[in-house]
Amino acid sequence: MIYENEVAMLLICIGVFIFIITKRGDYKRVPHWKLILTSFYMFFGAVILTVVEEYIFKNVLNILEHLLYLCSSFIILLWCWVTFRYDKGGE
Repeated sequence: MIYENEVAMLLICIGVFIFIITKRGDYKRVPHWKLILTSFYMFFGAVILTVVEEYIFKNVLNILEHLLYLCSSFIILLWCWVTFRYDKGGE
């Protein structure tokens, strides 16, 4: 059974994906933008798997979905660390 929040999240992610495609040059001003995009693509893949797992390969896709969520979170953590780290020398 597909829940309404899963469909809503999928629609939001599709909207964000379309925004990313149409605004290609704008986000390149963000430091380490490739990490953010990679994280979003993994998150988007996990959201797609959330909906698809109701129809086929429930157990396998569920594990893959949660691995994608984990990797997406780790990449955002990496982006925060790389972007906001301080020099060890002082400030």
